[in-house]
Amino acid sequence: MKLWAAEVVLIRMQFHQAPGSKIRPALVLMDPGDEDFVAAPITSQPRTSEFDFALADWQSAGLNVPSMARVHKLTALSKADIVRRLGVCSSSTVARSGPPERRGD
Repeated sequence: MKLWAAEVVLIRMQFHQAPGSKIRPALVLMDPGDEDFVAAPITSQPRTSEFDFALADWQSAGLNVPSMARVHKLTALSKADIVRRLGVCSSSTVARSGPPERRGD
């Protein structure tokens, strides 16, 4: 399965310290072409980190509620754990996820 940057998927996340799993949304950032992909978790909980950004087009991305991508929590995930594809973020959302402006040297 080929994934594309800016896709939103539902993925089964295994608990680390207890048996079981939970299905969570994730923003695909890169698919290197093997069985894994790099993603940022998506949350509906407001955060204060400068590395969280709101998904302005959360509805077209297939999400049910306003959401944020947590780009400081990047992780490699297995494609085998994908439950389904939800949608795609707009190009304006993807552009906003680029590096922050330099604040001087």
